[in-house]
Amino acid sequence: MKKWLLMLAGLLAGAAWAESALTTRSTELQAQPQSDSAVITTLSENTKVEVLARKGAWSQVKTATGQTGWVRMLSLKPEASGQSAPASSNPAGALGNLLTAGRTSNTGTVTTGVRGLSEEDLQNAQANPAEVEKMQKFSVDKNAAQSFAQRGKLTPVKVEYLPDAAPAGNNQRNAEGG
Repeated sequence: MKKWLLMLAGLLAGAAWAESALTTRSTELQAQPQSDSAVITTLSENTKVEVLARKGAWSQVKTATGQTGWVRMLSLKPEASGQSAPASSNPAGALGNLLTAGRTSNTGTVTTGVRGLSEEDLQNAQANPAEVEKMQKFSVDKNAAQSFAQRGKLTPVKVEYLPDAAPAGNNQRNAEGG
C-alpha cells in the first residue's frame, strides 16, 4: 500500500512541476496552436517561460507576467540545468528533480514529425480558395526575390522538372531511349 501511495505522490508532484524553457528567438505568443491565430504578444529572445502542455509542433507556455498562450516548439529550448531555480523554490522540490534526473540532456535538438497523406486523404481533397488567396499574399515579384537572394548571398540553382511518368508497360522502352 505504501508503495502505491509513494508512486501516486511522485506522479502528482511530477505533473505539478512545469518545465522551464527559454525562447531561442523573438517569437509570437499566440492564442491557439495555429499559425493564423490571434497574437497575444511578442516574446523577445531568451524570455523565460514555463511549458504547460504540448500539441503537435506547438507548446503552451506561461510567461513570468502570467500570460498564457502557444509558441512554436522550435522557438524554445529547455532551460540549462545550471540556470534553473533552486529545489526549495521548485513546486515539486527535490522530488521533481529526482523525476527528471533520468533525462540524458536538458539541451538538444527538438524534432517534430509530419503526418503523411493517405490515399483516402488525396481522393477526398477539395479546393480551398481562401487558403490559396492567403498563400498568394506571400508571393513577391521576380526583382524583389532576386534582391533578397543577393542580400543573403544566395546562389541560384536551376532545377529541371521531372519527366512525365510513363505508363507501367512503357518503362523498359523509355529506359532504352525508345
